[in-house]
Amino acid sequence: MPCQSRGSQPARLIGAPWVLPIATPALAEAAVVVDGEGTIVAVGPRAEIKRTFASLPEERAEGALLPGLVNTHTHVELSVLAGRVPGGEGVVPWATQVGREAAAFSAEQRFDAARRAALAAVAAGTAAVGDVGNTLLAVPALAGAGLAGIFFHELLGSREAATGDALADAEREYRDFVQASPWPVNLARVPAPHALYSAGPDLLRRIFTDAASAGHPTSIHVAEDEDEIQLLRDGSGCWAEILAWLQVPAGSRTPGLGPLAYLELLDAFAGDQPPLLVHMVCASAEDIAIAQRHCAPVVLCPRSNLHIGGRLPDLRAFLAAGLTLALGSDSLGSSPDLSLWGEMAALASNFPDIAPEIWLASATAGGAAALALPALGALVPGKRPGIIDVTPVDPNAPCASLVATASPKVKWVVRP
Repeated sequence: MPCQSRGSQPARLIGAPWVLPIATPALAEAAVVVDGEGTIVAVGPRAEIKRTFASLPEERAEGALLPGLVNTHTHVELSVLAGRVPGGEGVVPWATQVGREAAAFSAEQRFDAARRAALAAVAAGTAAVGDVGNTLLAVPALAGAGLAGIFFHELLGSREAATGDALADAEREYRDFVQASPWPVNLARVPAPHALYSAGPDLLRRIFTDAASAGHPTSIHVAEDEDEIQLLRDGSGCWAEILAWLQVPAGSRTPGLGPLAYLELLDAFAGDQPPLLVHMVCASAEDIAIAQRHCAPVVLCPRSNLHIGGRLPDLRAFLAAGLTLALGSDSLGSSPDLSLWGEMAALASNFPDIAPEIWLASATAGGAAALALPALGALVPGKRPGIIDVTPVDPNAPCASLVATASPKVKWVVRP
């Protein structure tokens, strides 16, 4: 069967000891065919693919072929904080220290760190990100590295107070940036709340309404720590003290509900794409049931959770509920790098009874589904996910060996 390239480059046939399509089980001695644009044409046993596409010379990969990874939650603008923010005492002390440390660096230093972090993420096999930023500092770094995905333009109540309309101000800021950018910006922009405690209910509703028209989901840190739960339920805890210091009216962010019930009240799930629920470390059975009802994806950031609070979410309950799981690395202020391999290794170590295929799917197809990026996440005909060659691979346990290796060797075979 001839394979016509639709792009300027010829079609390619890549064989490997292992192919992990993600959508189907791992294949030993298999091959992938892509057209000149990088779109998957065929995946299957190597001998069969070579017979079918006899006119194409075979390129040989060293290890396992996988789709490019999707890092669903990053804060690349905080990359300058690598190794500078101690953890272990919870979100409030950590966040307070982040603000102090970040203020010590110039814009040039912060951009340089963001640029290096974005390039390192690509080198680790990342094809796309869901990046969160209060500022646009990381956007040129992500664009320059060739990363696709979504930029979640994070809006706080303080911006609303300063400008009178946080949504309009952020949209203008981004539009002006794109017009002046020397790089093609491959990230969609979606307004996003930071958390349920960092904006009032009116702004939160407006963000969710605006995001619903964007064609992509928004993202929110939710059920991340006990102080958040206490604030929402009865107005107690450390966040209440911080908000009082910021002169936020007492009770204005205390609906008397759990976090997911509050999101329902704010119409967060009214659009076609439910928001990404990031962290969910302290999610209750009620929260999980609400996430299940709305088919909302959960984004896991295990190394960040362990660094900040020494605790992981109830992943077995998430899996039992059938929730879509995606992976994020969070920021270099709470994780050692932006590689999803480290996140998978942490999950495999802490949950050895859970199949490694779950974590590989979360780092690829789960992230693509959560971000509504249908071309990514799996080696399936018609998709254009990029292809990475990852080594070493144990032939007796290919998926388990890849998941357990926090720093494998990664080579791009096809860029998305």
